[in-house]
Formats: sequence, C-alpha cells, structure tokens
Amino acid sequence: MKSSIYDWMKDGFTMVPNVLFNRFHQLNLSSDEMLLILYLFSQMNQSHSIEEMTKIANQLGWTSNKLFSELNHLMDKNFLSIELVPDKNGKQTDHYSLRPLFEQLDERYYQKTAAKDKQVQTHKAIAKEDDLFKETESLVMTFENEFGRMLTPLELETLNNWISKDNYQPALIKYALKEAVIHQALSLKYIDRILLTWEKKNIRTVNEAQRESERFQQGQQKNIPPKSNNNRYDHFEIPLYDWKSNN
Repeated sequence: MKSSIYDWMKDGFTMVPNVLFNRFHQLNLSSDEMLLILYLFSQMNQSHSIEEMTKIANQLGWTSNKLFSELNHLMDKNFLSIELVPDKNGKQTDHYSLRPLFEQLDERYYQKTAAKDKQVQTHKAIAKEDDLFKETESLVMTFENEFGRMLTPLELETLNNWISKDNYQPALIKYALKEAVIHQALSLKYIDRILLTWEKKNIRTVNEAQRESERFQQGQQKNIPPKSNNNRYDHFEIPLYDWKSNN
C-alpha cells in the first residue's frame, strides 16, 4: 500500500520557533549543531534518554563520535543540559534538554526587546513633558502679555494646575482668556469659572468652545434672555484653591 499524507501525519510534526531560524547565526551555531537541535526538537515529546541518543547517529548519518562531539559543543555553549526525568517505572534517567537554548533566546532577544520598548516609552514620556513645558511657557507669556505684567507665583501655580491636574488643553485655556478679555473680566478667577462651565458641558476643545459661544451670541440676537445676568459666567461662584493656607 502506498504511503499517504495521512500516514505522514500519524508520524507527527515538528514545530520550531522562527526566532531560532532567524537568529541561529547570531547564536554562533554551526549548520551541524543547528541540524542536531532540529532533530532534538523532533524527539522532544518522545523523551529519549541519553542511552537512546546513540540511535540519532544512524538517523543523521553521523558516527557516534561526531554525534557526541556536537552534543558537547551545544553543552559548552550552554544551549543544552542534562535533566533527570522519571521513566514509566519512576526511575530517574538522564535526558538532554533544550531548556538553556530557550532561556538564552529569551534573555538575548525578548528581554532586550522589552527593555528597548520601555526605553522608547521613556523617551516618549520625556518628549511629552518637554512639549508640556513649552506649551506652559507659551501660555504664561500669553497671559503676561494680556495682563501687562508678570504673573504672581500663585497665578503661575493656577496655570500649571489647569494643565497638569485639570487636564485642560493649553489652546482651550488661551481661548478662555480671550473670552475673559471680551467680557472685560481679566482675572484668573473668572477664567477658572469659564473653564469649569465648559467642563460641566463636556466642552474640551477650542472648536466646541467656539460653537458654544456662537450659540450664546445667537440666543442674545434673538432676544432670548440668558439664564442669569448679562455675563453668562458670573453666576458660577467658584473659589480658587487657597494655596497659602496649605503652605
């Protein structure tokens, strides 16, 4: 009877990680050593003891001396070890193990890749902090230009908290400053009211704030009275945090 794919399938398959094929030259493995490792992969689930390993020489077309020479090379390179494995009768017997090879692959490449990814993330975080610093610096300059003076330490702390704690976008803060200028209420307390009003309405971008301003202006033009007085932000009594009392 002819052999069929089904017959071959009954003999099983050998799964080898691609990383081993891609890296075996970097591991300083010779072609014969790689061939022996692949053979050991094929025998991994069959649990052959060292005594049975002599059969490999015949299957590979090697002499016994060459087989054990290659096995010793793999052990010297710390890609192969000998482990005690119980047989069917519970007796401990010596077996070759490729565990050291996988440990080296993990240490050399996977952990290195993880460390590199962590380094990339760290660089991104630093770059983000630098961008945030530049945005804050630009924001301070804009406020000082509008106020016509330098900001006080308490005002600087407020600006920093808007960005770092409240997570307001610098562009949105600048637009809130513009709103304060329009309403002739140039103070950080009033700007804080504007930002909190927008936050209550889930307004987080300049475009959303602009649309809100347009809706309010259209309402005034149609003689629709605002909910409170002429200034739509004055009814929010929002005290600023008293930083001095906690110092």
